[in-house]
Amino acid sequence: MNSQIISYVAKMEAALMNSMEDHNEENLLFSIASNIIAQEKDQYKNVCQAYEVVKHHLIGLH
Repeated sequence: MNSQIISYVAKMEAALMNSMEDHNEENLLFSIASNIIAQEKDQYKNVCQAYEVVKHHLIGLH
């Protein structure tokens, strides 16, 4: 994992932790990733990889 992916993982996890009580985690994660992609289109691959990392972290929480 490169530093950009690690940065997106941290960004997504922080946003999830701030909003988790109000939403379904998986839908919220998808929404967070989509918003990042909309802002940083050239980082699509890195954001997608970060999404998968965070999703796997969530699976480990359940």
